[in-house]
Amino acid sequence: MKRILIIDDDVEFRAMISDYFRILNYTVAGADNGKDGIRAAKELKPCLIFLDVMMPEKEGIEVLKELRGCEETSGIPVIVITGTYFEKSICRLFKMESNCREFLPKTTDLQVLRKKVENILNDR
Repeated sequence: MKRILIIDDDVEFRAMISDYFRILNYTVAGADNGKDGIRAAKELKPCLIFLDVMMPEKEGIEVLKELRGCEETSGIPVIVITGTYFEKSICRLFKMESNCREFLPKTTDLQVLRKKVENILNDR
């Protein structure tokens, strides 16, 4: 079974994404801050991570860099998904990290999100 980790401090968003992907037969785990998210990624070794940008403990860019720099988690693709508008330069900053596959708004349609996940996992 494919495992997804959602690192996001928004409980409702985590629940919505979790419920949706569980219906699609994914195992889903969550962490509500960057520090716990890194620990969960090392323990669970998910096949994909959804990562928020602004969170307590560690911001998204710090988490992304730490995941990339750790041998255990460097190969895990990450979809950065945020509820905050950012300039294109910030999006590019995240996408410069080799493990960042997408930078999307939280308003992205769930079916579009599912397709992106499937495409990323099929490319592995």
